[in-house]
Amino acid sequence: MDGFLNFLKPPGLTSHDVVEQIRTMFPRLKVGHGGTLDPGAAGVLPILLGKTTRFSPYLVDFPKVYRAELFLGITTDSADCYGKIIARKEPFPLRVEEIEKVLTSFTGIIQQIPPMQAAIKQKGRKLYEYARKGLTIERKTRTINIFYLKLIDYFPPERILLEVKCSKGTYIRTLCSDIGDALGFGGHMSFLLRTAVGNFTISQAKTFEDFHSPSCSDEAGELLLEPDFPFQNLPRIVLEREYGKILAHGRFLTLKELKSRYGSLIAEPVDENIVPVYTTKGEFMGLARWKIDQKTGFILKAERFLNYM
Repeated sequence: MDGFLNFLKPPGLTSHDVVEQIRTMFPRLKVGHGGTLDPGAAGVLPILLGKTTRFSPYLVDFPKVYRAELFLGITTDSADCYGKIIARKEPFPLRVEEIEKVLTSFTGIIQQIPPMQAAIKQKGRKLYEYARKGLTIERKTRTINIFYLKLIDYFPPERILLEVKCSKGTYIRTLCSDIGDALGFGGHMSFLLRTAVGNFTISQAKTFEDFHSPSCSDEAGELLLEPDFPFQNLPRIVLEREYGKILAHGRFLTLKELKSRYGSLIAEPVDENIVPVYTTKGEFMGLARWKIDQKTGFILKAERFLNYM
């Protein structure tokens, strides 16, 4: 049994906690998740089952959408409501236009410094390991993409509700803290809800309550999404099974031979782009990637296949 669960993580559980509970429903399968969500946050957490665990790195790359509340006037050492208060400043009501102008400055390609509570490694240790010892170390800035940043509501003088669509590697708590600083009061993230990860949306997410019997894998299996679900919006390639086998066995296909065989059915490739690969019968085989070869031009190489050949 291979597929995905669109799970709605409640606050108070780690992403690992959710995976462990899902394992009780599918004791014989590998189980993973498609992108960590902070314990205090709620929202969409893609769960990968069986052979689809191979696709975990690609889910992490998908854009994500969040609803976040910025609480002005209180700055914490963790940039969220669980940290120690390190500064206070009484905010006064702002005009919506002032807020939106600041939000515009945080839209697009920007630089961000990860918080000390992040799980990324520096000097061989995860940042949060330093933080737990009371240490603060210098962190490298990271390039992120804020696709959009919207003001959803404003409750003067301190609460601002935001919606953010962003690239991987974005820390919403840091974004909230930086916006608070730009508005002149400081601030922290007081609430976070992830509403989408790629094709996984909160409107279709399931909770543990959707499984009447947590130990009943047959019932849980009815909620599984197809192995190609995360990639259904990507441009696809349809190949005869023999060509799929070539990819699955580690060989590559050139754009020239694919064009010769399939003509205009092969869309113009983009270097490093991932494409889902299907048989002519509509069976999903796996993922391949376009690459530029200096001798032969564009080639298509397998990334992760499901071995259904």
